[in-house]
Amino acid sequence: MNKAIVVLLALVVAGAGAAGYFWLQLNQSSTQTEEISVKPLFHPMEKFVMSVSGDPTSRYLVLELTLVSHKADTIAALNEATPLLRNALVEHFARQSHLEVKLAMQQVAEVQSELLARFNQTLLDNKYEQQLDKVLITNIFIQ
Repeated sequence: MNKAIVVLLALVVAGAGAAGYFWLQLNQSSTQTEEISVKPLFHPMEKFVMSVSGDPTSRYLVLELTLVSHKADTIAALNEATPLLRNALVEHFARQSHLEVKLAMQQVAEVQSELLARFNQTLLDNKYEQQLDKVLITNIFIQ
């Protein structure tokens, strides 16, 4: 009887130790995947050049964008997702004329908000859990 109690106690202690170990591992991995930086993290995109329709001639839009997040996982995922985001840019500006683009760029904050919503929707549609915090237009050139 005495041996049975000792064996049972040993099993309970071993089980509690194993459960504690797995709980710590699970807790550590969830905090590592969602590390949030106090400072914003930046992902500059390559220069974006696109023709926009003009009256008699073709015109060009040149944009330089920087994507902002406070999560390192999001910044890491952007290297893989960049072609999807560049395609979203093409879709966004494809139907706009030179004059429409020029007028829109007078409200840079509004364009940044539109691009943020479009980029986050593109990420979501393509099964990325990560979401951007901001889109910064760092340079604009309309010819």
